[in-house]
Amino acid sequence: MIGNLESFICSSRSALTTQDLRDLYLAAVEAEGYQNAVYARTRDRSIVDMPWMRFPKDYVNNYVANRWDTIDPVIQFVHRARRPFTWIEACENRRLSAAQKAFMANCRDLGVHSGVTIPLHGPGTDVDLISLSLRDEKGPAPERLPAIYGLTYQYRLRLSELSCEELHATSDLTSKEIECLRWCKEGKTNWEIGEILHISEKTVEFTCQTRLGSWVSITGSPRWSKESSAA
Repeated sequence: MIGNLESFICSSRSALTTQDLRDLYLAAVEAEGYQNAVYARTRDRSIVDMPWMRFPKDYVNNYVANRWDTIDPVIQFVHRARRPFTWIEACENRRLSAAQKAFMANCRDLGVHSGVTIPLHGPGTDVDLISLSLRDEKGPAPERLPAIYGLTYQYRLRLSELSCEELHATSDLTSKEIECLRWCKEGKTNWEIGEILHISEKTVEFTCQTRLGSWVSITGSPRWSKESSAA
């Protein structure tokens, strides 16, 4: 367990892209027994983006088609969690509706068991999260959870570093423009970006319209890169 964490810390420092880092992280958590994983961004108890995920195909299809994000107890609980938690804890801390109980049963039937979630709080009501889960009914080993948390926090730390490096890789963007586009990448509205940076909404709109092309050439995406896999 310790070796896996130390190995990931070393290899993550050598990762040159966010995609390489993601693959290293997924391999590390799979070595800990977690075959399912998702990185999601939430706001006001709703999912606003999923940069990447790895779940059984039927689970992904059903989650989207049935709008399970609106009843998912983890999404409802994560905004007030100040530490990593198991899905059992999320369910025990609230009275589940009949629909939520059915949702949890469907998760188990589709190969999504015994999850743990690591909340990553941002500004305001924004909370990123990484959830990991098993594909069988064996529960997570409590003694292994600290290593899972360590892997996840190292992933987030290196992800932030790589994101900054990608944005600063160009010389024709000012620091204010880089900040503006970084918040654009996080999914903020023009008004929200203006409030954060203390500039007008019109200035944000102009920056995004005129400078976005330079940023896209670096990141490959005008907002974010949604990457998912089903196995």
